[in-house]
Amino acid sequence: MESRQQIGLAAIGVIGLALALGGFALKRPAVPSRAVEADMAAAAPASPPAPPAAAVPTPRDAESCLRKGIVVTLSQASFHISGPPALTVITGDGVDDEINFATKAGVDKACQAPAITAKAIALNFDAMEKDWGVAANWRTEFCTDAAPEAIRFLCGGEERPKGTPRRLALVAIYNPDTFNGESMFPQEAPQYANFLAWKDRLTKAGTPPPAQADGDFDVYPGGVWVERDGKGGDPFLVACDADVLPVTGQHYCIGTLALDKGLRARVEFRTVTGQIGTEAGAAQAHLRTLLAAWK
Repeated sequence: MESRQQIGLAAIGVIGLALALGGFALKRPAVPSRAVEADMAAAAPASPPAPPAAAVPTPRDAESCLRKGIVVTLSQASFHISGPPALTVITGDGVDDEINFATKAGVDKACQAPAITAKAIALNFDAMEKDWGVAANWRTEFCTDAAPEAIRFLCGGEERPKGTPRRLALVAIYNPDTFNGESMFPQEAPQYANFLAWKDRLTKAGTPPPAQADGDFDVYPGGVWVERDGKGGDPFLVACDADVLPVTGQHYCIGTLALDKGLRARVEFRTVTGQIGTEAGAAQAHLRTLLAAWK
């Protein structure tokens, strides 16, 4: 449960988002007993030999495993992932049903299985910044000038001033028909159906909500950014702790993005430029680059 709480709380702790738009609400991974006496043991029937223990990968085995890639099946989709420290794979409904790649134990566990069937995939990008442990070892193994775009993004993040946190903070991917992914977080991401119901109700009442353009997004009262072109699916819907233009200062946003094969992504990102529409578009682009590289 601890790592799942870190997934949701590491980013959420910096803000307290609240959005109430007439029903549209944002809520925010034995010691074996001693042997019996010799004469009793001699009288006891012989026990069958214990099966050999599973081999635990050595550090070089783990690096080889990650370089080869780990197959993760999520609903009808399949991903081939190098296992970055940002990754946590949720394998069941129990609090311990997860594989956290930010830990050596998680990497070892993943490398013992040829494939993983997942309920959800979570990416906490802040885990990539660690200067020690699994994150540092992963960067040494994978971060080179010749690395593909998706790997380079995981290695260094975006082009930002030194000390500025990454734009894309957290992503959770799941099939809402088979897993309640939002249950992993203290606040739910905004839902497009709720937004449409709110907008339709005000429009029928003769008071349609005003909207302002911000890049490829329209901004609605209450801090709601809606992508103008859904690219064949529901538009990217974002709720931020800012509701007027121009946006100033730093802000935090949570969004819902429809993906292929019935999957949904919960996307959390920071804004530092004051252009939330631009930041939202970049966060979505980075996520899609990763997903394309993992197919």
